[in-house]
Amino acid sequence: HSVKASSLVINGRYDLSQDFVVEPFFHKIPLSKWITFENSSHMPFWEEPERYMQIVGDFLSEE
Repeated sequence: HSVKASSLVINGRYDLSQDFVVEPFFHKIPLSKWITFENSSHMPFWEEPERYMQIVGDFLSEE
């Protein structure tokens, strides 16, 4: 199955889903953008809410 939509792949620097876990998703989804939240673990929406909302808002506004 192939994802054809633009996708936002996120993880936190201190997340159990470290870069080596997230990286395959980034490379296998053609239109993906990968963001790592430097001051977060698994819940960047809670730990970095302003940055999270800015990034997600910008992503959703892209054409």
